[in-house]
Amino acid sequence: MKQTLREEIGDDIAVELDEVLAHAEEISNSSEYLSIVEIMLILAARNEVLLYDISKWGEDTGIASKATFSRAKSALEDAGPIETEKVPVDIGRPRLRLIATDKLATANLKTLSTEIQSLL
Repeated sequence: MKQTLREEIGDDIAVELDEVLAHAEEISNSSEYLSIVEIMLILAARNEVLLYDISKWGEDTGIASKATFSRAKSALEDAGPIETEKVPVDIGRPRLRLIATDKLATANLKTLSTEIQSLL
């Protein structure tokens, strides 16, 4: 899974995922909880990845469907930690680039769950 993330999305997001996973036990001991879909969207926003790319990767690896990623993106966007911008493509509808707010962009990955849950 991490290898395909590195190949399809990029090294930066794979490194951040490694950091989150390294603190998974500490994170899971807190009363705050983020799903893997929310974590991947947050990491994608911190690295300005397209929603299409991360949701396709998530569906291909069996994490969740594109629809699940889309619903989670909407909830995170409504809560405020992520934003989107339209990116035009040659054919079809514009894609959405996930963008982290300033607070999310500088958030400590070890305490990410607590910081995001306080916004939700």
